Amino acid sequence: MSRIFGNEKAFIKMISFAEGTNLAPDPYRVCFGYKHTIFDLRDHPAVTGEWTGEVLPPELCHAAGLSSGCKSTAAGISQLIKPTWLNIKAKLKLPDFSPDSQDRATLFLVAEASALEDLHRGDLQVVVGKCRRIWASLPGAGYSQPERRLSALKKAFTEAGGVLL
Repeated sequence: MSRIFGNEKAFIKMISFAEGTNLAPDPYRVCFGYKHTIFDLRDHPAVTGEWTGEVLPPELCHAAGLSSGCKSTAAGISQLIKPTWLNIKAKLKLPDFSPDSQDRATLFLVAEASALEDLHRGDLQVVVGKCRRIWASLPGAGYSQPERRLSALKKAFTEAGGVLL
């Protein structure tokens, strides 16, 4: 089990706020649109077959560069889609879809966006800018979904114990 503290934990909680999973009793078990609650954390619910995803409206599919009828398999605290999860799971050799594995996967995405050092410094504006295409809820994401304001993200981040630059 890894230990995630400080700005890293605050960022994960901020993403939970941004993606709306923080409204659930257990944000680690949320599927896109609250259409399903994950029961089996042995793997992503789209991998285990517990949940196959949710068909998106055509405008959301097109904004993501996909054809009409596409599905979102976003699941967990940071709404990881199945292909992203499978890639990270293999790279990090994650054993399951537990909260610890989801947290590590979320931070892997931050690191992959070259934003981990910025996060440790507390430069949230830079982090959000570098990660905006990863999470549709971040300002400037451009996926035709509601985006949170940077001021709201900073508030969520600091309320979760994060320290800004």
